[in-house]
Order: sequence, then C-alpha cells, then structure tokens
Amino acid sequence: MTVEEGDRSTLTHTLRGATDTMVELLLIYAAVVLGAAALYAVFEGAAFGDSVWWALVTATTTGYGDIAPKTLGGRAVAFVLMHLAVFLIIPLIVARIITNVLEDQDRFTHHE
Repeated sequence: MTVEEGDRSTLTHTLRGATDTMVELLLIYAAVVLGAAALYAVFEGAAFGDSVWWALVTATTTGYGDIAPKTLGGRAVAFVLMHLAVFLIIPLIVARIITNVLEDQDRFTHHE
C-alpha cells in the first residue's frame, strides 16, 4: 500500500465513521438546510417558510430563481450552502449508497 492509498483509506474510514448511516447523513443535510434557511431569513428579512424553500431549492442545485439573495450576507449563505451541498453532502450520500450496494453484493456472493 502506498502512502497515498493509506491516506485515502484513513480519510474513507474517518468519513464512514462520521456518517455511519443514511439517517445521520440526512440529519446533517437537514441541519445544513435549516441553518442556511435561518441565516437567509435574518439577512434577507424573509419569512422562515420562504427561506426553507429557498434553501432546499438552492441545496439541490435547482435554483428556480423565484427567490434570490440580495444582501451580501444572503449571498454568502448561498455560496456556502451551494458548495457544501455539491462538494460534501451530495457526494457523501451517493458514496454511502454505493458502499451499501457493494457491501451487500459482497455479502451474498460468497457461498461456502
């Protein structure tokens, strides 16, 4: 095993431990969305329901354009939310699903 493979293995193990189940990942996602919605409501003076809608649409990268931040604080929240969702949360959810599929496949292919 090379040093790079060892680093990757350690990172994978750390992320797997921190996000052991799909429920934990979805709770992290919900916390990020609700936190962004709360900050958006404060910075933009929007209703919390509208802010949750904005955060969900932004986090899924749909971006309808019906609600958009106008203040610097709101735009900063949008920037962080978009990058967290695209580069951290969504890949972790996909990786967890793939890991579960591969682990399940390995479990049932070894007949002894």
